[in-house]
Parts: sequence; C-alpha cells; structure tokens
Amino acid sequence: MLDKIINFEPLPIRTSTSADELLTHDEEIALAKVITAWHAAEANLETEDGTAEERATWEQLCARGRAARDELVLRNQGLVGKVARRYFDTGLTFEDLMQEGQIGLIKAANRYDAQRGTRFSTYAVWWIRQAIGRSVANTGRMVRLPVNLGQKVMQVRRTEVQLQQEFGREATTAEIAIKLKWTPEQVSNVQSAVVNVTSLEKLVGPGDSADTELQELLPDETVQQPEDEAEDTLMSSEIAKAIDSLGEWEAGILRMRFGLDDGEMRPLSHLARHYGLSREGMRQVANRALDKIRRSEYSAGLQEYVR
Repeated sequence: MLDKIINFEPLPIRTSTSADELLTHDEEIALAKVITAWHAAEANLETEDGTAEERATWEQLCARGRAARDELVLRNQGLVGKVARRYFDTGLTFEDLMQEGQIGLIKAANRYDAQRGTRFSTYAVWWIRQAIGRSVANTGRMVRLPVNLGQKVMQVRRTEVQLQQEFGREATTAEIAIKLKWTPEQVSNVQSAVVNVTSLEKLVGPGDSADTELQELLPDETVQQPEDEAEDTLMSSEIAKAIDSLGEWEAGILRMRFGLDDGEMRPLSHLARHYGLSREGMRQVANRALDKIRRSEYSAGLQEYVR
C-alpha cells in the first residue's frame, strides 16, 4: 500500500475557466484517486514513522488531495443551488440552505469512491439533500418536526407549487390529495403542522432601507392602549354618577356587590351578613337599585359601554 501511494500518478485534469463547467467521468475518477491517496497518506502520517523522504511524500499527497477535493467541490457548485431551490419556504433562508448544501457537497467529495461506477453528481445530490433536510428538521422551525413529517411537508409544498403553475391558481386540498394519492385528511394534517415563525428582531421597512425591528411596531399587550384607558375612565365616571343618584344605603350595597371601591366583588351571602339581612332580601335590594339606574337619566349613557 505504501509503494502504491508513493508511486501514484493521477490522470491530468482539464483547466476550466468556469466553475460551472462540469467534469467528465474520467476527470472525476482522477480526482477521486487523488483524494483516496490523500486519505491513505494522512493515515500513514498519523500511524507510521516513515523516513523523512516518505513523510515528505505523504504530506505532498495530502496537499494534492485537498486541492483535488476543492476542485471537485468547485466544479459541482450548481448541484447545491438546484437542490436548495426545492426547499423554499421551509423555515430557512436561501443563503442558509446553500450553506448547508455546501457542507453536504464537501462530505460527498471527501467520501466519493469512483470504483463503484457512480457519477459524482449522483452521489453528491444524496449528501446535499441529507445535509439540507437535516438542517431544516433541526433548525428550520421553532418547534422541531419529526423527520418523516418534515419530508411529508416538503412533498406537499412541492406539489402545491407544481399545481399552482399548472392551474394558474392555488390548489385545493382535494387536488393536492389526488396528486399525492393521499386522503384530504392526510393533506390537512400535514398542512396544519406547518407554523411559520418570524423573528421579532427582523428588520422591516421599504426596500433596502429596512431599519426598524418588527417588535417596535407591535402593540404591548401588557399595557392598556390610550383609547381603551380613556374609555374606561369615561365609563367609570358614568357609573359613579349613576350610583351617586341612589340613596346612600343602596349605593353602598352596589359598590360592595360589584367591588367599585376596591375591585373585589362580594357574594350576596357576604352582603347579607354585613347588613343583617337574608340572602334573598339582599338580592331583592340590589335588584331594585339596579332597576332604578335602568330607569334613570344615566341609563342611556351607560348603554354605550354595553358590548
């Protein structure tokens, strides 16, 4: 094995002026042999002592192997873009998809074995899909989907795009189900699993001048809005006027019953003990007081706040 590595002479590789120019199968074989020699030489550097001349040869093979790997990756960049386009709208940006696909392409170049007779592009596409699919499943969504469900989601998305191009409109659930040979319920279940998440720190604005974070435009649900606060103030004022129009005893009962002074509502049993009446007697007193307000001049003003 050592002699085979030292005496290895790779086939010549065409010099390309464009990274888009594909390699021939013979060139892929030549690069694969250089990469294989690199791995063997690297293993020898780690496990064998060797003479100074042998170690220099192994280091040279490692350098040539890394260069061959880079050439194989560079000349197959287009594969990453073709695969990444199939994963649009899966929770990752196109730049992230390209980056993950690039990782898969590098792994394919490191592991490619030309002796199996497979073209590198066929082998690399599998690794690119694996890398992108795993990244989408792990980081593409706030809630991670199981791998099998993630694959079904991508099937549905691709089918939706295909049918939209055919029909010139959005496809219905039934049409998607027919295309996939699923039931409409299966399609609906997969679609319901998809929840798009947007970062609150996402910059929004016209064109390239986006400089405002999304969270700055969203209302704070924990703080009462000015219009609601103004409405509550006006309503409290109307209620106070209506209560004050009653006698002191009836007004006190309603304030305690509905917690108008301290915000704590009391049951009729509590009021009955406080005023020394029966529960039914207290209920009748409270109802009479409310009837007086309904018949008073303040009734119309209070009706505006009834929803």
